[in-house]
Amino acid sequence: MPPPITLPARPSGAAVPGDAFAQARRELLAHLEAAAWAPYRASPEFSRFVQFKWLESQAVNADAFVEFRVLGKGGFGEVCACQRRATGKMYANKRLNKKRLKKRKGYEAALVEKRILARVHSRFIVSLACAFQTKTDLCLVMTIMNGGDLRYHIYNVDEENPGFAEPRAVFYTAQILLGLEHLHQHRIVYRDLKPENVLLDDAGHVRLSDMGLAVELKEGESKTRGYAGTPGFMAPELLKNEDYDWSVDYFTLGVTVYEMLEAKGPFRRRGEKVENKEVTRRILNDPVTYSDKFSAAAREACEGLLAKDPQARLGFRDNDCAQLKAHPFFSPINWGRLEAGLVPPPFVPDPRRVYAKDLGDVGAFSTVKGVELDAGDAALCDTFASGTVPIPWQEELIETGVFEELNVWGAPGTLPPDLDPRGPPNLGRGDSTCSERGPRNLGRGVLP
Repeated sequence: MPPPITLPARPSGAAVPGDAFAQARRELLAHLEAAAWAPYRASPEFSRFVQFKWLESQAVNADAFVEFRVLGKGGFGEVCACQRRATGKMYANKRLNKKRLKKRKGYEAALVEKRILARVHSRFIVSLACAFQTKTDLCLVMTIMNGGDLRYHIYNVDEENPGFAEPRAVFYTAQILLGLEHLHQHRIVYRDLKPENVLLDDAGHVRLSDMGLAVELKEGESKTRGYAGTPGFMAPELLKNEDYDWSVDYFTLGVTVYEMLEAKGPFRRRGEKVENKEVTRRILNDPVTYSDKFSAAAREACEGLLAKDPQARLGFRDNDCAQLKAHPFFSPINWGRLEAGLVPPPFVPDPRRVYAKDLGDVGAFSTVKGVELDAGDAALCDTFASGTVPIPWQEELIETGVFEELNVWGAPGTLPPDLDPRGPPNLGRGDSTCSERGPRNLGRGVLP
């Protein structure tokens, strides 16, 4: 047993130094370095860890995936379903055309989206598995969400009775709120929450998507500025070109809740075609009206979220949303179980149905003319193509059984062949079958 850590006695009445635990911290780290870290580095378990980290760091390209149908279209390219060849896991590949990005000055938004998705990890935000490039596109491989977006469910699933009953709206709002809270705890302002950007998975849970308009607040900064968002969803302080923080996201949450219940936005009449200037005037000046579709709690929640004064608005306070979570609107929600993914959704998508436009309705992009890529573009694209994101990749290996298949150990007291320095340098035939490859043999384009 290692000797106990002792600290020199402090004379009675002596002042406590600025960091009273500095010496204890140094001694603890030294103890861990000698008693824990050094033996671990010498162990076969550490060698196996290094193998998987090396595997994780390998370059990714389009050959790692098989592409399927087009799921939708964004401002810079298509989103396609794809499958990783080595594991069989399905993803969505968001392809951003390089020339279209350059023509529309979209490089910065692409880099921001990639950086933010790589930073956050929440079951209520789509996960980024990897980022790579092809000759023509920048590619974001993300969580596939087969259940469609909330806007489709509000208006197209039951066209005779658009909108949701309140219990269903409460469930989706609670999951959206947990996604927003996670972003804001990472000092990220979303700025583009709307039903189209909230996607359902196979089980009926929702996640936030499309971080192209998000902004990261730097350390020491509490607010940002800039016109960004979707007309009808932008908060008054943003429209007035004032400084703002994450409170703008709770205004958009209020608009989204209203639309889920009423099947129209709070600043437009159903079917009305109105100019953005008039929508802005209504947001800044007009009170919101509520029908009998709103319970007292739902109306009170919307009024708190749609407050024109950001200081009076419900939302993120003291690094969490505890005040908003305690609102009567969320009284049916068990927040701990919801965060753990243990609350069954009120609606489960039919796996035989496609909750999106028919492929024929997804218009093809025209060819970008008059734009040539240069060395500066190549450097930006290289920065974007950062490869595998660790946590989603590790989860993929576990979920698909690949980790269990590769993490094979020898008999007690012996090393497995791929960790034995006396063994041959190449094991197996190096083909694409999991059963005949160890971590050392996965550098042949099979994984990641």
